[in-house]
Parts: sequence; structure tokens; C-alpha cells
Amino acid sequence: MWSGLPDQNLGCFFYPYLRSVDKSVIVYDTNTENILHTLTQHTRYVTTCAFAPNILLLATGSMDKTVNIWQFDMERLCQARSAEDHLKHFTEDWSEDDVSAWLCAQDLKDLVDIFKMNNIDGRELLNLTKESLADDLKIESLGLRNKVLRKIEELRTKVKTLSSEIPDEFICPITRELMQDPVIASDGYSYEKEAIENWISKKKRTSPMTNLVLPSTVLTPNRTLKMAINRWLETYQK
Repeated sequence: MWSGLPDQNLGCFFYPYLRSVDKSVIVYDTNTENILHTLTQHTRYVTTCAFAPNILLLATGSMDKTVNIWQFDMERLCQARSAEDHLKHFTEDWSEDDVSAWLCAQDLKDLVDIFKMNNIDGRELLNLTKESLADDLKIESLGLRNKVLRKIEELRTKVKTLSSEIPDEFICPITRELMQDPVIASDGYSYEKEAIENWISKKKRTSPMTNLVLPSTVLTPNRTLKMAINRWLETYQK
């Protein structure tokens, strides 16, 4: 059973999930699927819950005839999503909410509203400079600006290192980027799904790799390759 809404204002997304069989409630991050809290105080099956995202309160009801009210710590919830978790996708593809979660993980949650107000996504984040932090984002504190720049530089280094070590077979021949949704075309090669669909939609019936006519426009998900990419990303993070 699901209840409540994610807290989008601070970039942390989480849901309570009822496990009535073992009389517990699990609160987990919907982006990383990491468990944030396991609530086990009920003595009989949990039958309902209600979540108030703006004030971070969770109410749970049980067949033990009690209702428990839980107050969550925003800082701990934000810290549960570490920056390392986000490196499984390229930072350039981060949404504004991903950037907000990264700020929380870097102990910069006070800047979340400023970054959201200026629509800072992953690409914008990596392009921030000392001047843009001061002039565009109006961050007055020199120390705070320097801290943000140091964290961004660390992130750039990690992204650069990750990019340089990607196995060739994980790279889409069209975009030259790491594939997230690889598919096999009728030429036998794998491509990023969106890239090859765009290629075909422009009436290019030839293979991007061989330049020969594609016998078919049918695309087959390459689940084996996708699993290999995910395993490589997990290994790299460790």
C-alpha cells in the first residue's frame, strides 16, 4: 500500500511502504531504492499510513488499535542519497532535483532553493564559475562560493575519470556516450534506443556502422548489455 507525496522542495524523494506481514513500515528513497528507515513499533499488522510531505510527518495505523506519528529528520534523509549514488548516470543528465539531492549530500542544502530558482540542472552545474555564483546566483559569501566550486571541481574530476574508462562496447556508435537503454538493430550492432530511433525517423534506412541498407527497422532491447553496463557502473562506484 502506498501513501503520501514526495518532498520535492528539498530534492529528497521518499515513500512509506507497508509490510503488513512482518508488522513494519519501510521508508525508502524512490530514486536509489535505498531503505532510509524501518519502523517496527506496531505489534500487529499495519493497515494504513498517511504522509505529510511539507512537515515530514508520517502516521501509521495498525490492527493493534494504535496510531503512531513519526517525525523525520530532513538532514538525515537528504544525506541518505550520497553523491556517489548519482554517478551511475552522467552528471550532465541530472535533473534539477538530482542537483538538489547532490547539494544535500554535500552539506549545502541551504542552497537548494537558490539553485532551483535558477533552474540549475546537471549541465548547468558543471558550467558554474566563480563569477556566475556571485553575479547570477547571488551567493554573497566568498567562503560558501569557494566551497561550492571545490565540490563542483571534485565532481568534474570524477565525471572525467568515469568517461575516460568506459569500455568501447558500452558506447553508442551514434552519440559516442554511455548507453542507458541499448537496443540491437537489424545490422547486429547495439545503439542507444533514442539515438537509433531518431536516425531511422529521419528516413536513414542505412546502418550507422556499415552504411548498408537496414533489412528491418525493428529494434530489440539488449538486456544483456544493459545488465553489463549496470554491473560496470556499480563496480566503478565501489
